[in-house]
Amino acid sequence: MFLHFLQSQEHKEAFLELARVVAKADGYVSGNEARNLRAFRIEMGMEEDAKQVTPFPSKRELSEIIGGIREEQIKNVFFAEILLLVFADGDYSDDEKEIVLEMKRLFGYSEEIYEKFKDWVIRQDQVKIEGMKLILDPTF
Repeated sequence: MFLHFLQSQEHKEAFLELARVVAKADGYVSGNEARNLRAFRIEMGMEEDAKQVTPFPSKRELSEIIGGIREEQIKNVFFAEILLLVFADGDYSDDEKEIVLEMKRLFGYSEEIYEKFKDWVIRQDQVKIEGMKLILDPTF
């Protein structure tokens, strides 16, 4: 959704590494998560790698992956997109929540900012569900 704002290869690769860590966090990569990983690559112009969706375990700590990001807009893109990924399978697991809360800490976000992002993601999901109902059963 917002990954087109990532222009540097370093940011793109860091985001993909982070997304793989998050997708694998609960021990299972759902179909929605796998589709999102593929879509992330395509959105960032990395189509040639789009078929590769197997999340590999990262050897780096979260602070190594995202700790060097200083630009607020880039932090916001990472945070919003990762929250969208976390909620993609309909389950916000404890492992995923731990990663998100660590991102919140590393990015220096307040609880208020975290809640704004999370509320936005939940509303996005509700709108998507509403759209599916309209498409599948417009009489609802």
